Amino acid sequence: MKKLNNEELLAELEVPFPVDQVLWRVTNTANNRTRGQVVPYADPRAYTDRLNALVSPQGWTRSYETVTMNNITRTKRNAEIVTGKILVTCKVTIEGLGTHSGTGEEWADEDNAMTSAEAQAFKRALSCFGLGRYFYDFDAPWVDIDDKSRPKKTPTIPAWMIPENWRKGQRSSGKAAVSSQPPAQGSGASNGTAVASHRNGSGNSGGSTSASDKGRQHGSSNGGRNNGAKPESTPAQSQNGSELDKRIAALQETVGSKLYRWVMREYGHANQPHLVRDIQQKKKILDVLESATRGLRRMEAVLDRVPEQQVSALLAKLQAPPLNEIADMPTLVQVVQGLEGIVNGSHPSAA
Repeated sequence: MKKLNNEELLAELEVPFPVDQVLWRVTNTANNRTRGQVVPYADPRAYTDRLNALVSPQGWTRSYETVTMNNITRTKRNAEIVTGKILVTCKVTIEGLGTHSGTGEEWADEDNAMTSAEAQAFKRALSCFGLGRYFYDFDAPWVDIDDKSRPKKTPTIPAWMIPENWRKGQRSSGKAAVSSQPPAQGSGASNGTAVASHRNGSGNSGGSTSASDKGRQHGSSNGGRNNGAKPESTPAQSQNGSELDKRIAALQETVGSKLYRWVMREYGHANQPHLVRDIQQKKKILDVLESATRGLRRMEAVLDRVPEQQVSALLAKLQAPPLNEIADMPTLVQVVQGLEGIVNGSHPSAA
């Protein structure tokens, strides 16, 4: 098995699942129960198969923490019942990439409640590494459903969700954060904690990545970025596409691969600048990357003036990753503002 470096591994984790591994479920139904909104998903075994293929069974681990809540009243089949909820937290550690966690929940009276909650938590944890994250960008369509609330026909997979097309740079043209509603749309106490660890082969058990582990890694934060004083670019004006592509690509080393990929996905829906056809989009990408550069410099300027414990406390409050793993602009902005707030004597905001 060829060992991938971290950048290659992250890129491979983001690749969509093969079409034959994509399943569909109905999430909303119309009042007449003949139409439903469907979303794609993959079985947890598809996730484990991907991990085993990329890093081997010894290269990753997971652990579950389960909390049960009793005496919760809910309405089920037009009747009120007293039941409970199962809350699961899953931590997944991938060698070289660290640890991420996700949560899942299910009503205790549902069939396979524990299995469903664990699967949800497991997949949410892996989405933090990029695996299966593309499902969240799918704009759920409305389709005809049968009397068992199943799609009468398998929905068509969009071209950008096919692995071969994804590798060529295709991405979703939008986000499915808000789904449209069709006409006539239908519609405790904790009892302790159980912890179970699962090894995926003979690998070491997973360890948590905390903010205190940063060890002053900010000198090479965000994917090996150096402290070199690259001249700050002037705003993009009257430049052709190829010139913009070069300037955008040149900033990957400056901001780091994780943040660079986020900006490319967020503002270009592609993984390479030359695949973005619109000049204004390219200019926006360049503008955001330059903003990220300024933010990282501001962070470095104040970091040595902030005690290690306060840095860790700020990251914990913001639920942010270690400084060298910041992978999106909102988090970077919050961290920079928080660090500057500490230096200026104000309280950092987690808003």
